[in-house]
Amino acid sequence: MRVSSRVALILAVLLLSGCTSPAWDDHDYGLKAAQSAESAASSLEIVRLAVRHEGRLTTPYLKTLFTETVKDLGSVNSQFGGVQPPSAAADEVRGRLLDLTGEAEDQVASLLIQLRRDGIEDPAAAEKDLEGVATKLRAFEEAHQ
Repeated sequence: MRVSSRVALILAVLLLSGCTSPAWDDHDYGLKAAQSAESAASSLEIVRLAVRHEGRLTTPYLKTLFTETVKDLGSVNSQFGGVQPPSAAADEVRGRLLDLTGEAEDQVASLLIQLRRDGIEDPAAAEKDLEGVATKLRAFEEAHQ
């Protein structure tokens, strides 16, 4: 095997190994899920506070905050999605968490779109919706610790 072929093979293995990580058992998987839920809930809390104080914060700041939060929530989805579920029960945990983090990401992306257009349409409703998903994520976190 030529050196360039070996290098390409090693790079491919390293790249693929970075896409997944093992969970040793359902408990370990649940702990990883709880940590991911906590991270997503914290991100939502920051956005919720920003929405509450929208009038006191500049639009460029809010755009940056919302953009970074959408990226962070997508990263939580990607990182947790790369953890291999050890059992069928873990598949259910995975599905529920990815649904919740996806919902969180969608809400913040929607707020970002509103902000870029004419501003947040109904800040009180947005804050309530963000709080609702954050509460579900916190409950998920507590259930899997």
